[in-house]
Parts: sequence; C-alpha cells; structure tokens
Amino acid sequence: MPDAAAMTGPTLGAVEAGGTKFRCAVVSPDLEIVDARYLLTTDPDTTLGAVAEFFGRSEPVAALGIASFGPVELDPDSPGYGAITDTPKPGWSGAPILARLSEAVGVPCDIQTDVEAAAVAEQRLGPVPRPPLLANVTVGTGIGAALAVNGRPWRGRRHSELGHIPVRRVDGDDYPGHCPFHGDCLEGMACGPAVAERWGVDPAAADGRDDIWRLEAAYLAQLVRVLVYSFAPDRIVFGGGVGARPGLVEMIRAEVRDDLADYADYTAGDDTFVSAAALGNDSGLMGAALLARSLLDD
Repeated sequence: MPDAAAMTGPTLGAVEAGGTKFRCAVVSPDLEIVDARYLLTTDPDTTLGAVAEFFGRSEPVAALGIASFGPVELDPDSPGYGAITDTPKPGWSGAPILARLSEAVGVPCDIQTDVEAAAVAEQRLGPVPRPPLLANVTVGTGIGAALAVNGRPWRGRRHSELGHIPVRRVDGDDYPGHCPFHGDCLEGMACGPAVAERWGVDPAAADGRDDIWRLEAAYLAQLVRVLVYSFAPDRIVFGGGVGARPGLVEMIRAEVRDDLADYADYTAGDDTFVSAAALGNDSGLMGAALLARSLLDD
C-alpha cells in the first residue's frame, strides 16, 4: 500500500459489480475498508437498489467509483455511457449502472470495467518495483483482461475483450464451449461455469484435481502468449475466483514456457512475471476506490 501520508482526503465509495455478486464499500482516505457489504447479483432494479440503500445508511462518501463486469459503454459522449451493453447475464443488457448509482448516491461518480480497475490497483498499490505496464487477468464467472499504463487503464475505441479471443483447442478436449456468442473462445473454454459444466464439479471444490487445473492452465497460457507478443507487459497478474486458485499460476507459468517455445521469451527465469494478484480479492474494489479518488483530484 502507498504511504498513508499520500492518502489524506475525504472518505470514498467503491462498488465492485460482478456477474455473481456485488461488493459495496466505504473506504477511508488511507484506503482501508471501513464498511462493506456483499450482495447477490439478481435483477438490476433489486441489486442497484440494494447498493443505493447501503450508501444511504453508511458514512457519507465524497465520490463513488464503480468497477463493473462488462461489456460496459465507456464512451463519455454516448447517451448510454456507464450502461452494460450486450451481456450473457440475463436481464442486465442495457442496465444503466452509472446513471442509477450517480443519481442515488448524489456525489461525483464514474465507472471502469472490473478488470481495468483491478489492473490499476495492482499497478499502483502492488509490490515494488511497480511495473510501468501491467496486465491483469480475472478468471471467474467470465474472463477479462486489461492493461494499466502508468496508473491508468489502456483503452482504445472501447475497452478490450481479451476473454473472447480464439484459442487452440487442447488435444482430446471435445467440450463445445460455454460462451453464448462464440462457443469455444477463451472464456467459453476456461471460465468458472465452463469448468463446472465440463467436469461436473464446482471449481471451488476441485482440490486435488490436477487434470482440471492443467487443462485450465493450458488455455490461460494462450492468453499470456497474446499479451506478451501484443503488448510486452512488465508483469501479468491473475485474480478472480478461479484465477487466484492456489497453484494455478505455477501451472500457467509452466505452460507459458512451452507455449512461447523459446521465441522472444523474456519470462524465462522470472517467477514474478506471471503471478497471483497481490491485493487478492480486493483488487477490483481498491481500483474502484482509486477511481473515486481521481474524481476529487481533477
């Protein structure tokens, strides 16, 4: 964490909006969580109403940052800025997350994707030396990846959708894929629901199943290859309910060495290049708090 002296200021609001659950928090100026609540992601009216209720009864916040599952409209000139776009999450396509929470909480408010927020938090608050270019990969209900460049998310016309890249099917894997849009894209082959559907076991209950995790690592290593050759990041971190599983990062590292095949492999011998998220389950929430802080710094 940064020095507390650098973190003076007002109390911040943070929301991590996930496909399975929302996490709301009041965060102190030194980025300590003062109050927090988990909410199941149901329908937009119920879920966003519960978020508004949380901030209505909590200590007042000066600004609110939202780290949301995607895809999200992030063009500030769009009339749908801050709304979910086409998503496989039933009932959430078009949900105006930013507009609803901004109106309800009544303070400056902004939104990023959850993986963008986590990338910024890992870069700015993670271990030193802090990498100028960090890639964050979140594997859970879906798969997302984002880049943070000098403390800000890298973004083009829209946010990236690296979870939906095509992947080379592992020999012997005949699972058709979970993604309703692309079938056997990376997310379709390696997200949490794909693991459960393919193997008939909840990923959280798959201790001792190296066959499951070796296959998972083989697919996720293909994303590492894309990130390495496309963006040449200084570090790639994995988080999320599946991505942060103990032992998975080590398997991904081994698969990456095979996948890069000694070509332009600057990961060799560097066990920090592919690593678990340093902030653990707090990456997205801390990124939301940093986004809230940025609204007050401008």
